Amino acid sequence: MKRLELKIASGVSQISEVEKFIDSFTTEFSLGQRLYGQIDLSIIEAVNNAILFGNKRDESKFVTIVATLDETIFYVSIEDEGEGFDYKNYPVDPTLPENIEKTSGRGIYLMSILSDKMIYEKGGSKVTLYFNL
Repeated sequence: MKRLELKIASGVSQISEVEKFIDSFTTEFSLGQRLYGQIDLSIIEAVNNAILFGNKRDESKFVTIVATLDETIFYVSIEDEGEGFDYKNYPVDPTLPENIEKTSGRGIYLMSILSDKMIYEKGGSKVTLYFNL
């Protein structure tokens, strides 16, 4: 099993560090271009949610990203220091008529369709995205 970790302050300017981290582990783990787009977009959406909604842009709070390669599966956990949210009752599909006018909710939808499995923990302050290799 291989594992890499990044911890960033909750500033939107930190997204460039996350992109560098994604580049480093996709190379280190030899994940290839097939998965790169799915992984990149999913993680960026999760980190944005953690910064904006979880930690509410409080730069004294951190977002931790842990990327793990375990034989036939790659997974990444994104955890913030916020209170979490009610992920069980969150509208997942922004394309439904009742959600079309909403200004948020697309990130979670993208994460759910781009990953093979998505699991929330710690009351919604941690999400793990799984990608089959």
